[in-house]
Amino acid sequence: MKYLLLFFIYSFFGVGIEVFFTSIHDFIRYRDRSLKGRSYLWMFPIYGSLGLIIGPLYYFLRPIHFLLRGLIYMVVIFAAEFCYGYFLKLIIGKCPWEYKSRWAIKGVVKVTYLPFWLAYGYIAELLYRGFTNITIY
Repeated sequence: MKYLLLFFIYSFFGVGIEVFFTSIHDFIRYRDRSLKGRSYLWMFPIYGSLGLIIGPLYYFLRPIHFLLRGLIYMVVIFAAEFCYGYFLKLIIGKCPWEYKSRWAIKGVVKVTYLPFWLAYGYIAELLYRGFTNITIY
């Protein structure tokens, strides 16, 4: 039950952050005042799986300095996005978030998003630590 709850908390949190991020991005880049954000249902499993990975990873990395922990989170999230995006390309023929820029790798990850994944790793850790401090499961 605990892991199912973590999966859904991280799924909804991740998709929510993504919708927020894309609406702000479009406002800044295109002056779109509608603040219409977007995500993909395909993102639910990737964000949800982070909820299952972050706990063991946090306990393993806890003694390490927070800067190094953040870099490790960033690499893990970046690698997960790459693997998941590439897997979707193989399964359904395309990656829903296809990136088209010189900073994209195989169209499934974007190097310029690394700082955001670093920040998201810290947020995911804080969410996990907060979740483990309350006992609702």
